[in-house]
Amino acid sequence: MRGCRFYRAISLFAIVLLSAVFGGCAMTPAPQPVPPAPQPVPVPVVEVPQGTARELFLRGLDALQDGDEDAARPLLQQALVLDPGHKNAAILLSQMGVDPVDMLGKEKFAYKVQPGDTLSRIARRFLGEPLKFYVLARYNGIRSADRLEAGQIINIPGKKPPPGKMPIPAAEQSAAADITQLKLTEARKLYGEERYADAIDLLERTHVEGAASAEYNDLLLTTYLAYAKKLNDTGQAVEAGKILSKASAAYPGNERLHRQSENMNSARYADQAYREGNQLLSDGQLTQAYASFTRALKLAPEHAGARAAIAKIRPQLVETYYTDYVRARRRQHFSEALHSLDKLLEIDPGHELAKSNRAEIKAIIDREQSEKRSR
Repeated sequence: MRGCRFYRAISLFAIVLLSAVFGGCAMTPAPQPVPPAPQPVPVPVVEVPQGTARELFLRGLDALQDGDEDAARPLLQQALVLDPGHKNAAILLSQMGVDPVDMLGKEKFAYKVQPGDTLSRIARRFLGEPLKFYVLARYNGIRSADRLEAGQIINIPGKKPPPGKMPIPAAEQSAAADITQLKLTEARKLYGEERYADAIDLLERTHVEGAASAEYNDLLLTTYLAYAKKLNDTGQAVEAGKILSKASAAYPGNERLHRQSENMNSARYADQAYREGNQLLSDGQLTQAYASFTRALKLAPEHAGARAAIAKIRPQLVETYYTDYVRARRRQHFSEALHSLDKLLEIDPGHELAKSNRAEIKAIIDREQSEKRSR
């Protein structure tokens, strides 16, 4: 009986224990999944235009003349960052993103474009500021400020001046603030830095815009010549020739251009003769090498390589010719000996011993010829 009670107690304890275990498992909440980490938001990379405030301004100016406002805006904004007092950059920026009619007014009059007119000159004449060419172009629905032709009719904001009061084109041509003057100043700066290709590009675009002057033409020609010389001096003769061809097309019959072309041709032929001389020298042909170096120096008197080569091999040639003279004299081949001395004196006219020996050999030859005649 006691055994039954014991087993009954054990069974009850086991049931309670299992209920507690399973009940505890049922009450424990299932683990929640860990949410994924948020992806980092990509930071846009802003490319800051590089260059000085002046360079950025001119690039922005060119972009606006082409009607490319999106390209011009960051250039002009960065120019103002570098130079907050850059008045011209601020003037150009003020014309973007605004209604040109709101800026210039609804009242307008028709104007017939004259030969030599540009929008910048017209803007100076009638708006008092050449840099307002851009808003004037937008006012007239002109996409590119460069596309202006004589005879074209455009609208000028404001009241039409009375007869005889119309501003004349000559008034704005002397203005230092004109766009062409700004570009000329920048081109001179590029030339001074030997950035000839950039200077040529700027000046050629000014030609296309029809705003070039005699001062521009002179600087462009000078830059062509300087660039061609630099290319030629650095072994880029083909590229130098292309630059001179372009210059010849722009300035046919120009004497400065003709002289430089001749000088560059001479320099090219001199380099060729110099290379030939070095090849002959390496082949042991001293006399022929000397002749090639001499020809190179005659074509280009400033050719340092040819001059140095001549100075190096002249003593060797002098010794060779003198040795030939001695051998010929010992064999009593006086004409041959005289020829060797003459060759020596060609390359060293001040060789006193050779001059003395030549006089002696010449006297022997003259005596022999006199004796032959007297027989």
